[in-house]
Amino acid sequence: MSRYREIRLATAEVVGICVLRRVSTEKAHAAIRDMIVANPGMSYQQIADLLGCSRWLVYQVAVEFDVRRPRGAGSPSRRRETR
Repeated sequence: MSRYREIRLATAEVVGICVLRRVSTEKAHAAIRDMIVANPGMSYQQIADLLGCSRWLVYQVAVEFDVRRPRGAGSPSRRRETR
């Protein structure tokens, strides 16, 4: 099971017999947003691999919440670590 599905299932609220999927999706998107903001050095693909979802979903969540990060060769996600 993907990490995204686990997040959605963990945040689902059960009311009677029905699961409110919209609420769980909103919470899952908020969790992805928090991951994007907390890890500026990771690319969207790396975040997607970590969460087990698609890069497109990570990008769509960033657009949905208007999360902007530096782009280009000077961005934290493109910098190489020196050892």
